[in-house]
Amino acid sequence: MKWALVVYFMTTAGWQSAESLGKDKIGWSSAVYESYQLCASRARMFNEDIDYRDKIKAVCKKVKS
Repeated sequence: MKWALVVYFMTTAGWQSAESLGKDKIGWSSAVYESYQLCASRARMFNEDIDYRDKIKAVCKKVKS
């Protein structure tokens, strides 16, 4: 099963995905990983960063086949 790392940004309207904000066109598109463990380790890099955790977060979502 593959997993997508989806990045969200805090906006005045709340959390919105990079794709919904058009940021996928500047390098913030979802990345696909072969396992949940790989995806989760990348997500932690975003979620544990003290300077940005209130502005950027990442979650892993199952990729539909």
